[in-house]
Formats: sequence, C-alpha cells, structure tokens
Amino acid sequence: MKKDFDHTKSGLFGLGFVMSPNTVIGALDRLSNAPVTLPDLNRQVEASYQAGNELCYQYDADGNPVLLPFDTDKTTIYAIGTGYYATNPNPGFPDEEIYACFKRNHDNNWTGVKFFTQYRLENRLNLYRFGYIVFRTFGDADRFINHLHSNLLPGEVWSFKEGSAEGYRRKTQYDILQSYLQHVFDKLVTEYADPTSKNYRKIVFSQDKKYALFNTGLLDQYARDIYLVGEVYHMRPNHIFHLSGPKIAPGIVDLARQYQFDPKSLQPFPGVVEFFHNLNEIIFDADVEIDLSPEKMEHIIGDGAKRGRFPEKYIELYRKGDFSSIASTLETAIHNAKKIAKRNYKYVVPQYRSAKGGEPSKIQFLMPIYLDRQYGQKPDFALVLNEEKVGSSRFCIPETVLELAWAYNNARVICKPEDTWLNPAMIETAPHSLDEDEDTLGD
Repeated sequence: MKKDFDHTKSGLFGLGFVMSPNTVIGALDRLSNAPVTLPDLNRQVEASYQAGNELCYQYDADGNPVLLPFDTDKTTIYAIGTGYYATNPNPGFPDEEIYACFKRNHDNNWTGVKFFTQYRLENRLNLYRFGYIVFRTFGDADRFINHLHSNLLPGEVWSFKEGSAEGYRRKTQYDILQSYLQHVFDKLVTEYADPTSKNYRKIVFSQDKKYALFNTGLLDQYARDIYLVGEVYHMRPNHIFHLSGPKIAPGIVDLARQYQFDPKSLQPFPGVVEFFHNLNEIIFDADVEIDLSPEKMEHIIGDGAKRGRFPEKYIELYRKGDFSSIASTLETAIHNAKKIAKRNYKYVVPQYRSAKGGEPSKIQFLMPIYLDRQYGQKPDFALVLNEEKVGSSRFCIPETVLELAWAYNNARVICKPEDTWLNPAMIETAPHSLDEDEDTLGD
C-alpha cells in the first residue's frame, strides 16, 4: 500500500513535519556519536524507504503497540532507518541502528522527528502516560484507574459513552478520571517548587527522594482525601519529574516504614491543588463583549469544519464556500448563549487549560453552541473563550471549538459541571484524545 507521505520532498522531510534541520542533526549526532550531515541522512532515509527498512506500529484492542505492515488508517507510529548506529555498551552485542520516528496526529498528519533504536522505541511505546504520571503498560494503567474508581465517593459519572478511536491508543475504562488526574498532577508538578504559587510544596517527597506523594482532590467512600504515592522518575533541573506506578497512599506509619517518608513532612498532609485565586475568575460575565473579529471567525469556522467539529450540513456549506451562512448562524448562536447566561450564571462553564507550547496555564470559558436552536438536546460543540483586558475594558476572545468530551474533561478539572448541557452520560468518548494522545514518544 502506498504510504500517505509527501513524496515531492526528499528524505526525512517527505515523511512529515520536521523540526529545524539543525536540531535534528544535533540530536542524531549525539545519539550516534558520529558526524551527521543532512544530505547523508536524507540519502540513507531514501534508501531505507526503498528497501522497506521501516517499523510500523498500531495499537490493538487492549491498548498495546503491535508491529504490523503499514496501514493508512491504523498505523500510528512510523519509524525508518537512518543508516546511523548507536553503540551498544554490552560487549558481544552488535550496535543497533537508529530509527527516525514519526507520530500520526489526529488530523492525520505526520509529525516528528525523534530518534530511537528499535529496543528503546518499543520500550517507550509500551509505557502509558497520564501526562507526567507513567505506567509500564496500558494494562497497569487500566488496573490502577479501576482500583481508584472503586474507592471513590459514589455519585459521579467518570466515563463517557463508548465512542470510536480507531488507530489510536484507547483510554482507560474511566477516561474522565484519567484526564482529571493528568491535569491535577500536571498543575502540581509545574508549580510545587515555585514559592509564589498557591501550590507550593503540595508534592511531598520521601527522605531519599525516591517517592513522591500528592493530594488528588478526590474523596473516598468515607469522604476522606485520597493521596497517591509513586516513584520519582526522570527528575530534571527545573524540578519537573514523572511519577511512576502510583498507588493509593497508606497511612503515615506505613508511608514512613515502606517509603521512607519523614512523618513530620506529612503533618499535615498536602492540600488540594488550586487552579484559580478567587471565584470571579471562574464566573462568566455575560455583559462582557465577545470580540469575534474577521480573523477569529475565519479560524473558528475553517478549523472547526476541517476537524469535523461542525455538524455535517455546515461542513458541506464550508466545502461549497458559503461562509457567510455559517458565520451568520454562529453569531446568532453566540448571541442566544449570552442571553441564557445572563439568566443562569452556571451556563457558560470555566475550563482549565494546561501549560502547553511555551504558553502558561490559564482559565478559559466554554460556551455551548446550538447552531439550529436544538435546545434540550446536546449542543453542537463548545466555543472556547479567553478573557482579556485592554486598558480598563474586558473582552472575551473566541479561540477554538471543542467536542463535548474534550469540553467536559477540561471543565471537570475545576469542578463538576451541571448536567444542563455537559452530561457525560450523554457524551461519547472523543474520537481522539484530549491530550493529542499523550505524547507517545515522550521525553
């Protein structure tokens, strides 16, 4: 089967989006301990492509990576031989070829590139991540999330209706709970060492620094706080680390005996994560003007239609070039949502957006959009709004549209939304992960 790569470009750059050539060369140079040039790399990649020296992985029904022939719809990780080798430190074993690895994102574009030997790549793919929380396999992650769910205070739905995510790694059984934990720990791990943050010192370490403990913000069946303890992995100079193999933490005595925690460091136990400073930050003001500029309108409609987040009839209008009809309908839907929000301050809900791509974390708002006024049913999507201040004036700037599963996951981090339009029992699992499928190739 012909692969869906751009064969008008040569070598590595025909396989997908690649970071700057200098960065690529530097990474491969360090791993191979040999001088690398871009012409040689591209020539050897072309030779590998022609010879079929490639590794194609997809995920099976149990969430595990499987090495199979390339499939346009199902292959998620593609790796190709570079012709460069990593020196094997074990005497008597041959050096291993280094592969250039690409990941297919949820827009069916290939992005890269990272370099691994096959052994290292398969170890990496077997890992399962909730952001900075790491498990050896998907099975370990799923067993953990099931055990945690069985201990929760009852009364809340922690999973969506089952949807389709063909070709991508499945989420655990309780996907809302998985996303919640990821956001909580991501927030804590980026702020626990910052004395100016309200989350300062809300991760506690054992005396030997091998284990870490934090408050999940969840309650157990007896309405007690649930804490997780896990191994500290890959601690960086900026204090960011991964938490490996977490478990529900026992009491202080067992934490001291089994994990070497100083009992004094757990008196009191760490508090819950805080995502905002005051309540005004999470209450939508329906009197604030929504600045829907032509550029934002073009982005929201174009991006939403291309990603399939608009209903099919509006996607068809987009294909025909009838942008004005979509824009007019969208403006009316926003106007109506503001009218409802003036009468119900909980209608537009806050969401937490994790720090990403160099941008800091922030609070945004999710506005339900009913393009055809089908109130009483599920909205078509949620419109993401950023609140910004210009001088003494405040504005809401539309940023993008989200499918409802994404919207609920983001909103649940701050608090459980009302079921007026964000009801997880009525929402199918997103066809792709909230987090662009946890960075499969990782750090």
